[in-house]
Amino acid sequence: MAIVVPRSNRATRTLRSSPSSRPLLFKAAAAVGTCVILLMNVLFITRQREKAEGRLASTPFEFASSSLSLSSSLNNPSEESVTNLAYRQSFGFFNNIGDKDWKLLQTITAEHENHRYPDEPLTNNPNFDKREWKVVNSFPAWWQNNYEPNFSCQLERRIGGPNGNGDGPKWICDPHQIQRLARERKSKDPSHPGCVVYSVGCSGDFSFELGMQQQLGKGVCEYHIFDVDNYAVMAQQVGLERVFFHHWGLGSQNDKSARQKLKSGQMLKGLHDTVRELGHENLEAIDIFKIDCEGCEWTTFQDWVSPNMPRLQQIQVELHKAPLEVIDFFDTLEYAGYVRTHKEPNIQFGASCVEYAFLKLDREFFSARKQRKSSATKGVNRR
Repeated sequence: MAIVVPRSNRATRTLRSSPSSRPLLFKAAAAVGTCVILLMNVLFITRQREKAEGRLASTPFEFASSSLSLSSSLNNPSEESVTNLAYRQSFGFFNNIGDKDWKLLQTITAEHENHRYPDEPLTNNPNFDKREWKVVNSFPAWWQNNYEPNFSCQLERRIGGPNGNGDGPKWICDPHQIQRLARERKSKDPSHPGCVVYSVGCSGDFSFELGMQQQLGKGVCEYHIFDVDNYAVMAQQVGLERVFFHHWGLGSQNDKSARQKLKSGQMLKGLHDTVRELGHENLEAIDIFKIDCEGCEWTTFQDWVSPNMPRLQQIQVELHKAPLEVIDFFDTLEYAGYVRTHKEPNIQFGASCVEYAFLKLDREFFSARKQRKSSATKGVNRR
């Protein structure tokens, strides 16, 4: 490889004129050339594979991303860079995770233990644990010892607020996938809303929805915002497109007792009634179900996973304190196919409240976890 040295560069001319420096130059040039050749080979192989599969990358970014996926599996040529396993078990949400990585995620979830004290999971919960030392007997102490995340989203984003910081933003699993799904749905059915976001409880703060719009683009999602207080005018003035404010909160579908405690002008509706009233009962999914309702989560969570409902693909919820229903809450969501992708104590306001993010997967994903639990139970019975 010829090296052209500009005559105006005195330091380079001096280096070139020194016989002792020439081997160093040749070695550096050879190293650079080798790196370039390797990179070109990776890109060429990727291009040929995509051409054979009929999925040529449409942008340089996609091309580079697929090249990285290939380079990570060069030691195992039989492994596919994109697989149907993750796609199928996530209801089409993930289209970029290989079988090997997906099975590793399954293993991580299967091996995860929900409690520090599995035999007595309410240890540290002041509703159950009557020790008087607050370090071990408080809601923050209980949250510290239970229900850590058991699944990782590679490209999650904290969305909301002026810049993703502070109280209010939520952790969203791979928001670019929501954008892709909205585009695919609209291409198949122009009347489809694309993506649908339910926000239960806003108190006049629309920063999360504005953050979603900024992240995904204007017009990509419909935003349905619910609150017992009336923020309809404000919702139309903050710059959101396709926003619909509904002047009611979320209550249990079957238990009407909470509705007797409402102030004048306030209203609660069950989730089933809400979905039917909005004409969403035939949607395959509500992409984001964000709920902060100051405790109503404990009386409504059974409705979130009931049959004949659109799938709540992601749930972002603030859990308040930890009543005795907390075990049933997490068991119900796990049985319905939800993994925990994020946990964030609200430390600014005492850490008795915790923000969780859940992602819906097919129950087939949990097969290894069920087998592990079954084996553990048999082992206990044998002892």
